[in-house]
Amino acid sequence: MRTVFSHIVQKRLSQESENVATAALAFILDSSEVAQNGLMKLLRGVAPGLPRLWFRTQQTDGDSRPDMWGCDAATLPHVLIENKFWAGLTEQQPVAYLELLAKQPHPTLLLVVAPGAREHTLVRELDRKLAEAGISATELVSPAGVIRSVATGLGPILALTSWEKLLAFLEREVADEPTTRSDLAQLRALCVAVDQDAFQPISAGEVSDQRTPAFMLQLGDVVRSAVALAVKDGVLDCRSLNPQADFSRIGRYAYLGAQRQVCVWIGIHFELWKAHGGTPLWVVFSNALGRAREVRPMLEPWAAQARIHTIADEEKFAVALELKLGEDQETVSKSIAEQLRSLAGLLAGMRKTPEAMAAPEPL
Repeated sequence: MRTVFSHIVQKRLSQESENVATAALAFILDSSEVAQNGLMKLLRGVAPGLPRLWFRTQQTDGDSRPDMWGCDAATLPHVLIENKFWAGLTEQQPVAYLELLAKQPHPTLLLVVAPGAREHTLVRELDRKLAEAGISATELVSPAGVIRSVATGLGPILALTSWEKLLAFLEREVADEPTTRSDLAQLRALCVAVDQDAFQPISAGEVSDQRTPAFMLQLGDVVRSAVALAVKDGVLDCRSLNPQADFSRIGRYAYLGAQRQVCVWIGIHFELWKAHGGTPLWVVFSNALGRAREVRPMLEPWAAQARIHTIADEEKFAVALELKLGEDQETVSKSIAEQLRSLAGLLAGMRKTPEAMAAPEPL
């Protein structure tokens, strides 16, 4: 259901959706004690013993600027809430926020709120960030309204929920408050509007931001370099196969493995990137020359153990290629080439078929 609120935000403030949603949630909590008690009920389900908290938005502590702070009467933080739609995690999230909370002498909680469609992507990304920082995570039993919660080695609990679950939980709590229910409906409409694939107005900042084409060209250089390394090492064979691009992806076809067991597509896949986040680079196995149905059971256990994202549907099986962050191009390209080598090694036992030597068809 579209509303005036969601229409105006999407029409005039589409780049500020997360900030507007945070401000709207803060307004609802400030206007309704029942809604605030409802949020505390949700939070105490994750971290029992939390005191009465008051919520403020986007206060800064050094380089950290969480969306919402839940502080006690002495203004000491007990809870931080980070509200997301489709923006990626920043360098500060979640580790710097957990470190900020870990300074407190009492139990603390960091709650991340995001669209339900990002659930699996964010779980992987949060786990990766914790692992890179050397922070242990112990799974906890998550209450209703919360997707996942873990106790971190730093002390604070890290929890993830969706806008859908959070708003549904609050709507049940404020069943007897028509005005608050109406406010929550407005916020829900904004969340639904942001999730839709409708055309979003293009801003002058987006058009003039030269970092976007620079980044895409850089990604193209990384893919070309990684493919060249893999060809040199005998992991890929591109003979008789061509680069391929359309409005959904840019990359090339190649045979994977020393015996050219399968034909794959490698490159920047915009649709998978948009749908699943994490990385723009993917290896796609079709059901025909890619032998996706045979490949999938061979690669999925390895991918699950290595926390590498995979996608399977009726047409294909796709494996995400992780980008090394904060490194130079040579290091990033070598890392991708190594990931391709790992894939080829796992498929080394596949029987070569005559079809795999044929000219490729669209994946």
